[in-house]
This record gives sequence, C-alpha cells and structure tokens, in this order.
Amino acid sequence: MRRIKIMAHLVAGFPSPEGWKAAAAALRNAGVEILEIQIPFSDPTADGPDITAASEASLRQGFRVRDIFSCIAFGRELGFEEIHVMTYANIVHRYGMEQYIRDMADSKVTGLIVPDYPIEDDHGFYRTAAGYPLAAMPVAVPTMNSTRLRMLADLKPVCVYAALRQGVTGRKTEIDGETFGFLEKLSEMRVYAGFGISHRDQLKALESRAYAAVIGSHITRAASRSSSPEEVYREVDAAIHQCVY
Repeated sequence: MRRIKIMAHLVAGFPSPEGWKAAAAALRNAGVEILEIQIPFSDPTADGPDITAASEASLRQGFRVRDIFSCIAFGRELGFEEIHVMTYANIVHRYGMEQYIRDMADSKVTGLIVPDYPIEDDHGFYRTAAGYPLAAMPVAVPTMNSTRLRMLADLKPVCVYAALRQGVTGRKTEIDGETFGFLEKLSEMRVYAGFGISHRDQLKALESRAYAAVIGSHITRAASRSSSPEEVYREVDAAIHQCVY
C-alpha cells in the first residue's frame, strides 16, 4: 500500500475547461489525495516546457484569474483532502496581496504557493498569510545555504515545497543521497517534494522522507494528448496509474 500522499498539479483551464474537469476527476477517482491548481501565467520562471505550453494554451482560450474559483469549487466537490493554489507574484500583486489571500481562504484553499517570492524579500506575503486559515508554502531548493535555511525555519511554515533539483519542472530527477540529505534539513516541516516525479521508484525513495510527492509535467503531458474530455480522462487515468500503482 502506498505510504506517501500524491499532490497532482493541474494548470487551470487546460486543455479546456471541460477537459480540466475530466483530468481532475480522473485523478481523484484514481485515489489522488491532494490537488495543486496553477493559475496560468504568461512569463513563468519555474515551469518547464509542458506546463509553460499548457499555461499559454489556457490563456489563449480566455482563462482569467477569477476563473480559478470555479476550479477550486469543483475540486472541493470531488473530495480532495487538500487543495493548493500556485501562481506567480505578478498575479498576486495585480490582484492585491491581502485580497488574494483572503479570497483564497474564503474559498477553503488549503495552501498557497508563489515560487518567485524569495523568503528574504516576500513583500510580507508569508506574514500576511499567517493571519488566515491556510498555509503559505515557501519553496526550498537543494542549493540553499545554512543562512537561508535558518531564514526558512524562522518563517515557521507548516509545510514547504521541496524542489528536488535546480532548474525548471519536467526533466527527470535522480533521487540519491544528496536528495535525502536535503530533505533531512526540512524534517521539521511537512514536505511536499516535486520536480521531475514520474516513476514508482521515485515515490518509493521518497516514502518516509516526504509527506507528499508532487506530480505535474507527467500529468500535463497526458492531458495534452486530446481535447475530448472523455479522452483526457482516459489519458490522465492511465498516466497516474503508470506512475503511482
């Protein structure tokens, strides 16, 4: 039996509004516990080619930031244990930081991920979020030095997104002794480990070292293979079973 939770990453509105719903339903019906919904952004810094292309496609089809709330509501209807929303700082600032956090909290979002908010210059994001019933999830990377790790710990985050390597999403990630050493430094936090997760052996290696494994590009590639909601469901179902079970 799987001993690590799965957080599946979907770009909101991709490959279409109905296709997105089909992908989310396939993931929940396959036993995925946690949903991470990305608000599409035109100039991402952490996204690999698959997720970047998905964001661009969603924006071309007319996705707007306010549309995220219908995605959150649908995820809640499906019964995901947790729903996290990920986007970039530019969107948060244009929306209004505190209003963004408040609206997400009102929508019963579990947590927020803004990867381009560095812990030393977050414009008050983590402090503001601490006043609401959700978790602001900072991003940790293997190259963080001891000073920045202490700064991270000083935020007292409930959970942390551990990017298992430098660079962008999508490329295969080797999980080795260095990875384990990095995760050990985060052991006082609830760790959601991602970047390049697409195989069962990676999940097995992360068991007992992370609370959840994040699967994103692998699912996005599957969702991109068809525009039909029925086909999207089948492709995503097959992809998550190939990776997890």
